Amino acid sequence: MKRLRPRKRLLWTLALAAIIGAGLYLNAKEGTMPKKIMMYYGGFEVEEMFDASQWFASGMYQPRHIEVDGGASNVTMLRSKSMPFTSAQYEELPLIASSRLRWEFPELERESLLDDPPDLSKRVRYAYSAFAEPNKPQDYHNLFLELHGQRYVITFARDAKSGDLVSGGSAEKVVGEYASQSEYRKAFAEIEEAERKAR
Repeated sequence: MKRLRPRKRLLWTLALAAIIGAGLYLNAKEGTMPKKIMMYYGGFEVEEMFDASQWFASGMYQPRHIEVDGGASNVTMLRSKSMPFTSAQYEELPLIASSRLRWEFPELERESLLDDPPDLSKRVRYAYSAFAEPNKPQDYHNLFLELHGQRYVITFARDAKSGDLVSGGSAEKVVGEYASQSEYRKAFAEIEEAERKAR
């Protein structure tokens, strides 16, 4: 019996080590697994959420930290790599700007955008992404336009998979020194500086 006790003690020690090791492995594995990410879709009128984890796990999107407490938004997100525009899509930008301005500023003269379309390819910036429907993301872009001495920001969306233009959008006039438009003013300054250097 005395000879068996050390062997039993060794077996128990090995078994305990195996159990502890398995527990540590499982905990490490759980730590690397992405948590479930629930997102809203379809605008403010829809109050339902869906599991959007796959879009973040694939690396296509990352959380957008804009909440006061530093938390991630459950409405918008950021695309890891913005989908490039084709030359044909760049050529559509004056038309996009004209149509969005027509709704927000119907009195504004917009014919010059269509009669003599400017090159706006360097004036468009990716802004954020959101889901129109479950598993149907759209990428939103801002177009920084100067027309008749006034600055406008045109917001429009593209289908995240095809890059096709999505209906809707908005136009906003940049005026004064409002804090809410500080990022717009910064973008205009960067664009204008780049254009000066390119001349």
